[in-house]
Amino acid sequence: MLQSRGSVVTASLHELTVLLGLLVVSSIASATIAGEKTSAVATKLAEVCRKHEVPAMVAAVVNANGLVTADCFGSRKRGSSDTVELSDRFAIGSCTKSMTATLAAVMVEAGKIDWGTSIGEVWANATDDDIHPKLRDVTLGELLSHQSGLTGDISDISGPEWASFFAEDQSPVMERRRMLKLVLSTPPRQPRGTFAYSNLGYTIASAMLESRAREPFESLMKKHVFQPLEMRSADFRSMKSAKLLQSPFVWGHSRTGEPVDPRTVGAENPSVYAAAGTVHLSIEDYAKYALWHLAGKPAPVLRSQSAFEYLHTPQVDYSAPGAKYACGWICVDTGLGPALNHGGSNTNSYALIWVLPESDFAAVVCANTGEPQSFPACNEMISHLMTEYAATGKAMRAQSPSSGPGEVAPQRLVGRYQLARDFIFDVNVRDGRLMVGITNQPTQEVFADSPTKWSYRGVRATLEFHLRDEGPAYALTLHQNGAAQRATRMQD
Repeated sequence: MLQSRGSVVTASLHELTVLLGLLVVSSIASATIAGEKTSAVATKLAEVCRKHEVPAMVAAVVNANGLVTADCFGSRKRGSSDTVELSDRFAIGSCTKSMTATLAAVMVEAGKIDWGTSIGEVWANATDDDIHPKLRDVTLGELLSHQSGLTGDISDISGPEWASFFAEDQSPVMERRRMLKLVLSTPPRQPRGTFAYSNLGYTIASAMLESRAREPFESLMKKHVFQPLEMRSADFRSMKSAKLLQSPFVWGHSRTGEPVDPRTVGAENPSVYAAAGTVHLSIEDYAKYALWHLAGKPAPVLRSQSAFEYLHTPQVDYSAPGAKYACGWICVDTGLGPALNHGGSNTNSYALIWVLPESDFAAVVCANTGEPQSFPACNEMISHLMTEYAATGKAMRAQSPSSGPGEVAPQRLVGRYQLARDFIFDVNVRDGRLMVGITNQPTQEVFADSPTKWSYRGVRATLEFHLRDEGPAYALTLHQNGAAQRATRMQD
């Protein structure tokens, strides 16, 4: 079954970024030509693969200008001389989830559905025998942020039923309808509104999207996400598509290290789980997806900034201390600024994605094994790429006159910032003073500690505004009682 190892990912981040945030890298290093950097990345991939005994890995880095570097190392199948290439497709497992949430944002903009649309509203004619009363009011937004209370997987409800989905006897749409009959009649096992990771939640969300759009989830994703971003290699793996594979192709490797032929049953999760994690794609196409999230602008997938930023807005406390979960993203604060990340595995592969907007850095790494060492290997590679690229970008921006002390006009901080559904900061300048209103609370003046940090008087709380080189602040972080909570700027 699908595994998300995000809690391990975020736990490692804090150790990783303490030193990264202090790095100062010369401009000479940042000017190194792409060919030299690519060679260095290939060398590091080889080192990591040998150290952790991983058959093959691929990695890519992007910044605001596009692809910085991409490289690969290793064998498509352990023990063979068939070397991996950049064009090879790798499984990304649960990293698919943010793509599903992105498609949901497209459907919200189109008026087909809303974040607050409930399961019961999509299937209004269903009886209580079809949809358990405690699931009827669960919303699309709750499904995408793992707050539905649903159990994790079909196998938690019925082992035999779960096994039957691997046959893929029907179309993915019909398989999801079969899943709904099994799952929605079962009472939730966790409290609604608290974080409980659920592949089922994403599977139900995909059924809601295709029901409202009257089009299969897979074709919706290709049309509205993959095609606009020119992710030509991206597709959902199914037994039908696997049987059409022609050599050469990447093999997965089980937790015991045995090669797994991708054309065999069980090499990937069944098609019913497409939204939770069956996407395969090349590393360079995956980098295009990372670049879109890094760029901070809705086009070409979305139209509105509010829909784009909703995807990155923390919705619930995550299982790791200090981390929160958005829509398919784990959100954490780091020495390199706020970060989005996720890990994914189909038990025969592993993938990691990291996005650090303030450091103009995003990276994706994939390995063709689900062995225990796959996460440490991918994490070490991400750490290396952060050191080489994210720290460089941050150091260079720190030298920019536009971000120096005294250069931030208070007007750049004006705007509305959403922390939670009913918790919005309204920031304005009045008679030269910065005033902050909070939903259902009186407006108060805040006072500058620095151009980007403003504190309340009488309350131990500080607002830290996040800006790019130009334009208004895109987020603020509330620092209070030892906690840091990030609010994203809402559309003007």
